Parts: sequence; C-alpha cells; structure tokens
Amino acid sequence: MKARAAHFLAPAALAAAAAGCIDTDAAVFVDPSITSPTATVAKSALGTQLTVSFTLDLHLGARASGVSRVAVRTFEITSADQATSIVTPLPAETTTPLPVEVAPGSDVRVAFTFDSSEGGGLLPGDAEAALCAEQGIRVTGVIEDSLEDGATPVASDTFRASCP
Repeated sequence: MKARAAHFLAPAALAAAAAGCIDTDAAVFVDPSITSPTATVAKSALGTQLTVSFTLDLHLGARASGVSRVAVRTFEITSADQATSIVTPLPAETTTPLPVEVAPGSDVRVAFTFDSSEGGGLLPGDAEAALCAEQGIRVTGVIEDSLEDGATPVASDTFRASCP
C-alpha cells in the first residue's frame, strides 16, 4: 500500500515543483523603506548648512489587490532614537512626479534631495550639534498608500552625517 501511495504522490510533487514556487510575499500593502541616506553639514557665521540625499524604496507583493498610488506626506531628520526632531519638516525634492504608482509584484525607487543653501535658507547654528551627534541621525517620513487606510511611517537606519 505504501509503494502505491508513493507512486501517486511522486507525480503530484513533480507537478507542483514544475509549476514554480508558491509566492509567499505577504506585502499586500506597500512596504516602504528609506535607503542610502547621506547628510553633509557645513558651518557658517550665519547658521548651519545641510545637504541630504536618500532613496524611498516602495515594494508591493504580487498578492496585493491592485495598483497602489503612493503619496509622501512628510519627511524629517530625527535623532537616532527618533525621540527628537532635528529638521522638521525636511522639504526634500524629487524629479519623479508624485504620487507614484506601484503595481503588484513590483518595486519603485524614488530619489530625494535637500539643500538648505538653495533659496538662501540656513538652519539655526545649534542644529549642527544635533546633526553631528555621536549616536547618528535618521531620515523618517510618512507615506499614504491608496490600498490602506491611514498613514504608514518609514525610517532609515541610523547613519552619521559628514560634519566639519
């Protein structure tokens, strides 16, 4: 009897393997992440200059119910533990038109930059100490995913700014 059961199960197992792997990606809503953050701080007599760049990565699993339209609510720079806002809001800009569409089973990358010297804006002089803290800083933000009610927070890993 066991040999007969194995005879029937072997072709079924081969058919399942031939059909491909089962998609186990559970991202039915957009899964955001902030990657490749960099910050450069420069001190002047009038204040602190800050240049920032980062990428917002958006992933949507193949089992999502449809295309998501993702809008950015806000970005800011916080302390490493996210307890203190250092630059809020962070008016980062992108050349990618927003909102962006993320199709099921795909990834979208949006590059952002900020330069406080553009338009003559400088940060207060005391911002330098917080931006250059030994513990590091994070870029944090909030996005809106059209497939989900409410807002989704996102944060980079802790990183160190390039400081004078």
